[in-house]
This record gives sequence, C-alpha cells and structure tokens, in this order.
Amino acid sequence: MVKPGKTIISIEMPIMSFETDFQGIVNNTEFIRFLERVRYALSKKLGFSFKQVRSAKLWVVVAHVEINYHSPAHFEDVLVGTGWVEKAGNSSLTLGFEFRLKGTGNLVADARQVVVFVNANLKPTHIPPHLRKKL
Repeated sequence: MVKPGKTIISIEMPIMSFETDFQGIVNNTEFIRFLERVRYALSKKLGFSFKQVRSAKLWVVVAHVEINYHSPAHFEDVLVGTGWVEKAGNSSLTLGFEFRLKGTGNLVADARQVVVFVNANLKPTHIPPHLRKKL
C-alpha cells in the first residue's frame, strides 16, 4: 500500500498492556491514537510542527478516517507505523498509513486519513506554500 513520495516516515510503537483487550490483542480504538503518533512524526519531518500551526493561527482538523484491520497485534509486539502523503488538495491532505509487526513484517492494519487546514474561524484555508513545497 505504501506509495512512493517525497516524504515517508516510519516509527516503532511497542504495544503496552493498556492498549489491549482481555485477550491481549490491541483494541481497535487504539489505532486512532497510532494514526496520531505517525501523523505527528510526519508533520515534524515535513518541518511543520504543531507549535508552528498554532502560531500561524492555522489548525489541522481530521475530516475522515478509514482503517482496515488485517491481523491482530498483541501485548509486547512492536508495531512499525509508516505514514505518507497520498494526495494534496487546496486545503486538504490525504494521508496513507500502514502498521506492520516488527520482525515478521505482517500487515496488521492500513489506513487513510483526510485532514483539512482551517483558519481561526474554522473555515478551510490553503495549505501553506512552504509546506506544499515539501509534499
């Protein structure tokens, strides 16, 4: 699912007990948090920190999330979360993600997220030019 682009980021995420259900399997709701971790790392790699977003009076809001689950991950597994920009619109980015088990490379989940840049009035606004250059 990974599509080549200018910027791809991968981070390791050890699975903690509080992220699992009574069977020791990662709870599906945790993947929203995992998406946020990878998106944060991707934003930093693009040179666009959340601190900069706030000072520019821009916000990034999530408009859509789609997660496909392929196989379970368990307590003490290590997930490798990879993220990239699939598409850049005028005010939105479509981000792609996949989560694989470290060691085996088994695909646990893939996801897509659409984020929209908005101004202080929560109206869509153009992606800043300095960020667009890096996409």
